[in-house]
Amino acid sequence: MPLSRYGVVRRRSEMIVDGGTIYIGGQVSDNTAGDIEAQTLDVLSGIEKLLLEAGSDRKNVLSVRILLAHRADYEGMNRVWDSWFPEGHAPTRACTLAELINPDWRLEMIVLARLPDGARPGAPALKA
Repeated sequence: MPLSRYGVVRRRSEMIVDGGTIYIGGQVSDNTAGDIEAQTLDVLSGIEKLLLEAGSDRKNVLSVRILLAHRADYEGMNRVWDSWFPEGHAPTRACTLAELINPDWRLEMIVLARLPDGARPGAPALKA
């Protein structure tokens, strides 16, 4: 299976599928007016759209790196996180405090996932 790039712009690809591995670049919320729970749900919803486009789903997320702008948002982020992943399918994760580029972003997530056995990725924006 060739390497496929999705959502390609000059500086980055939104997602890359290489073999059976899905790499999703930093995802942030479009709803910068929302609280941490709204932004977390928005980010996870965006990740799910990308996973589905690649031919996968949230059960196949392997690892997530979470960049959190405010320590006080940790509990609110976890409330959404805990309800989003199906029981028994929680990925590995690391959560660190970070100064994000846009001060209205409360978190950013970087995802590593897999294609399920026999899955074929959707049509990418550009093949490398």
